[in-house]
Amino acid sequence: MTDMPVYMHFIYAALSTVGFSVFFNAPVASLIPAGITGGVGWAIYFYLMTTTSNSILSNFVAALVVSLFSEILARKLRHPAILFVIPGIIPLVPGLGMYNTMLFLVQKNYDMAISTGADVLFVGGAIALGVLVITSLARTISIFKIKKKLNSQ
Repeated sequence: MTDMPVYMHFIYAALSTVGFSVFFNAPVASLIPAGITGGVGWAIYFYLMTTTSNSILSNFVAALVVSLFSEILARKLRHPAILFVIPGIIPLVPGLGMYNTMLFLVQKNYDMAISTGADVLFVGGAIALGVLVITSLARTISIFKIKKKLNSQ
């Protein structure tokens, strides 16, 4: 990756997350929490990537954390969780892998294109699965709370 310290990765990821939040017209009050969410997610990804070199696991765990933070912030700040999830996972999106896949296709290097493209698809699936697991868990807990409340009345 790079020789930058983890805190620099956090700062740059947080700034990019805030930038995408502004681009998506998020409320001003949600910009800093969204930035922290994206920064923490990227820092976790970076740490796991440097220790395990497994991009799929690193993206999955980072997406889990981003989604968990987003659900917590949604409850605390009374905003939809998607205000924090979408900008928070933007730093995790494998843009270089997508670019390299297309470059290998244009260069007619089909073996590398298939290899890189498959990795990109698995990473994208890991990110989606990480968000799906936490979102489903949060909704299940909400449903049980509502049922418990209705049964007690």
